[in-house]
Amino acid sequence: MDTYLDMLQDSLKKKLEILNRIMDHQKKEADMLREESMDMEAFDKSINEKVELAESIDSLDDGFEQVYDRVREEMIRHKDNYAGYIRKMQDMIAEISEKNVLIQAEENRIKLEVNNYARRESAALRQRRDNGKAARSYYNNMKKLNYVDSQFMDKKK
Repeated sequence: MDTYLDMLQDSLKKKLEILNRIMDHQKKEADMLREESMDMEAFDKSINEKVELAESIDSLDDGFEQVYDRVREEMIRHKDNYAGYIRKMQDMIAEISEKNVLIQAEENRIKLEVNNYARRESAALRQRRDNGKAARSYYNNMKKLNYVDSQFMDKKK
């Protein structure tokens, strides 16, 4: 029984470690979004790594549930014997829940920042395009000013 409980605790510890790594990625992403010119490849890589970490959390959760299903009845019947394990796991689950809330809030902030970044980049692209149009228009108009019609040709037909 102690082996199963150790497995449950190890699973929770791994989940906490993964959540900490996700929070590190979020911090890097937030920093990238504040930079003048963002490295999109690095940003995409960070997002992909977060997705992989989230998938590993899902597999840890599945494993945790399977082990917990095996020991649940024993733990309930003899909760006094396992009170230390139970208390420690409850503390870790509370910490996991807190980190999940923080991660979700940060993801929402990052999503807003990405939307703001996209709007800024779109506006800058529109401005560059408009400047290009103005420059071409100016160039074409200046070309016409220097054009002199032939003086010797009869324009009547």
